[in-house]
Amino acid sequence: MSVPASTVHGVRDTAGGRLLIVAAAFLWSLAGVFIKFLDLPPLTIVFYRSVFAALIFTPFLRRKDWRIDRPILISVISYTAAISTFVSANKLTTAANAIVLQYTAPFFVFLFSGLVLREKISRLNGFTLAASMVGVAVIFLGNAGEPDMAGVLLALLSGALFAAYMINLRRTQAVSPVYLTWINNVVCALLLLLVVKSQLGLTSTQLGILAVMGAVQLGLPYFLFSKGLQTVPLQEASLIALIEPVLNPLWVALTVGEIPSLATLAGGGLIVAALGVRYLWPLPGNAQPAA
Repeated sequence: MSVPASTVHGVRDTAGGRLLIVAAAFLWSLAGVFIKFLDLPPLTIVFYRSVFAALIFTPFLRRKDWRIDRPILISVISYTAAISTFVSANKLTTAANAIVLQYTAPFFVFLFSGLVLREKISRLNGFTLAASMVGVAVIFLGNAGEPDMAGVLLALLSGALFAAYMINLRRTQAVSPVYLTWINNVVCALLLLLVVKSQLGLTSTQLGILAVMGAVQLGLPYFLFSKGLQTVPLQEASLIALIEPVLNPLWVALTVGEIPSLATLAGGGLIVAALGVRYLWPLPGNAQPAA
């Protein structure tokens, strides 16, 4: 019995979408390294990253893609707020704490995708979410009362804001990913310019780092994530992106020697284990594929 061509194409499209989201998570995971090397105010970093991200996509804009509507406005506001609080958290706590706690986002994605988008939660996704959130809780409790608690709280806020951004992406699926990435970063830079206008001085080294961050570490992965969401369900995409909080502290530890706490290592281990179960079970040959 032959498999319909549409089914084969659908499977390939989904697999391709997953790879795009994995690539986005990998590039996002480099943020902690760059931020630790920049002795600049957090919002100055966010401003310049968005400037360079917008510049790299400007040549690829098409006139027919231009639009301003409610989903676009929600996108630019949630995007600006999410990356601003995340970079600020990186300056106030360890990169490991900031990135892992930002990834409370799947919890909010699952909660609000059910309430707003009426999407059901499969057993496997629900298990992965629950185990991952236990990992996040271990990290949070391990840092309760520490001097960097302000950074921990900012990272949690960033997670909620990132979830709002991801959920809204379902309402911008008809928008060109190039235009969406561009408009998010243009508005972000314009909004922050009023705040950082007296803090714009850079060395040539800082300029180079920020240019790479904007083009490769910020703009490109958000474009890839938007493309991936065209074929991958939102809940699953938010789980795949949990690769980022595992890799981010690793890069920082290898480059600047910032070793994660035992609580962060334990919590990160739970997240890795949960993702392993999600994508290795059911194994090939079982009756039902992972939903």
